[in-house]
Amino acid sequence: MIILPMQSNTALSLQQENRLKQMGATVRNAGSYIERLRMNEEREDLAKNVMGNMSVEQLSDMLSFYHMMGQICSEVLDRKLNGIVHGIGS
Repeated sequence: MIILPMQSNTALSLQQENRLKQMGATVRNAGSYIERLRMNEEREDLAKNVMGNMSVEQLSDMLSFYHMMGQICSEVLDRKLNGIVHGIGS
């Protein structure tokens, strides 16, 4: 926690004013962050329930598919990042 040294009738510095604004935004955004966490937990629980009812073959196929998608994503990301580094763009 940052404690701002303040005296009565003392104007805030620009840095102090910006920090207070950031802290206000953080407090306002906390509610939506907690809601996203809750939704992610619900989705994870649902996915675990669905996968718990899948056969070993289905789970194996799904794992292979997502592994392949991860490799493709990694390759495309590498190409894009290399393009950005070399000034080609995305």
